[in-house]
Amino acid sequence: MSSTVSDRPVPPTPVCAPSQVGPCRSCQHPCHRYGLGGNPLCVLCTQALEERRAAALAGKV
Repeated sequence: MSSTVSDRPVPPTPVCAPSQVGPCRSCQHPCHRYGLGGNPLCVLCTQALEERRAAALAGKV
């Protein structure tokens, strides 16, 4: 069963200037996208990516 946006909690509201907020590349929720400390993924999508990478490195995928 694949995960959808509705299956996950909403990421926390970004704490940065409004000009640095943009959509997450994966789930489209607002995130700190631009400027110093910006990331194309929201906190939840970044966490999911890191978990997948760790599993792949451990040979579980």
